Amino acid sequence: MEAGTDTWMIRKGNKRIGLLERISRGWKMTKLGVAVVRSDPELMVYSFLSGLFSLVAIGAAISSSVGLEVITSNPECVGENCGSELVLAHMAIWFVFYMVVSIITVFWNAAIIASAYERISSGSNPSFSYGIGQAMRCLPQIFVWGIIAGTVGMFIQILEGLAHSDDSPLPLRLIAGLASFVIGIAWWVVTFFMVPMIVLEKSGVLNGMERSTELFRRTWGEDVSSHIGTGLLMFLCVLIICAIGGVVMVLGEVGFILGIIILAVGLLFAVLFFSTVEAVNRASLFYYAKTGQAPPMAAKIGINW
Repeated sequence: MEAGTDTWMIRKGNKRIGLLERISRGWKMTKLGVAVVRSDPELMVYSFLSGLFSLVAIGAAISSSVGLEVITSNPECVGENCGSELVLAHMAIWFVFYMVVSIITVFWNAAIIASAYERISSGSNPSFSYGIGQAMRCLPQIFVWGIIAGTVGMFIQILEGLAHSDDSPLPLRLIAGLASFVIGIAWWVVTFFMVPMIVLEKSGVLNGMERSTELFRRTWGEDVSSHIGTGLLMFLCVLIICAIGGVVMVLGEVGFILGIIILAVGLLFAVLFFSTVEAVNRASLFYYAKTGQAPPMAAKIGINW
């Protein structure tokens, strides 16, 4: 860790990096992420499994809620006490499964980042099990971080719900909206490199958040521009998929069915591809933040700065 910091300081010195240079590097990070996923589409399987397990958890939460409604629908369950207990039970169910989904997301992101980092830093082609193995080694930290991230995420969503609720008075909506925006941005900054810190540096939560914030300050321009660049590419891809699917759908009954299939498969692929690219970008940015240099794989595919 210290060696990486020293390398950064020696290479950069006191030179101030311009905003345009940061944006350019962020865009190159995005291109590197796209190139990595295109050359190693196996990485998308991590994202697919993350989504699949999350859907299973959500389905289990819905089933539990429905089952609770059936159990408490008998005539013996009446009165305010029963109603309040039912609400609390529903809240407990959704809180638990929200935490489960958060842990699942962190775990599979850690697997992607570990595998991608090995590829961009050494040029090797790690097996699918490599990423899972690296994530399993820091499972306690992933569990703790998943709970923390899930709790903060739920709190931000509650604030956003208040901000958009017609039942809330206007002052409360304004305060909730501002609070959710500020807390959301601050949380994104503080935790930007949290998963790489856990899976690559085996850091604990407190030390990881401190180092994540420090690394983000060094590379804020690259981080933001890479994130925006990936979002724009995904937006353009979705537009193209929707345009193709829409044209096919107007070509009769068979075309309508085919268009639906194109939209479903295309949008699923776009989500998997660009969510994986975003994770790979995080690994590349982490390497750059630590060393001040481009990942070795960048030069191999003609991306230089």
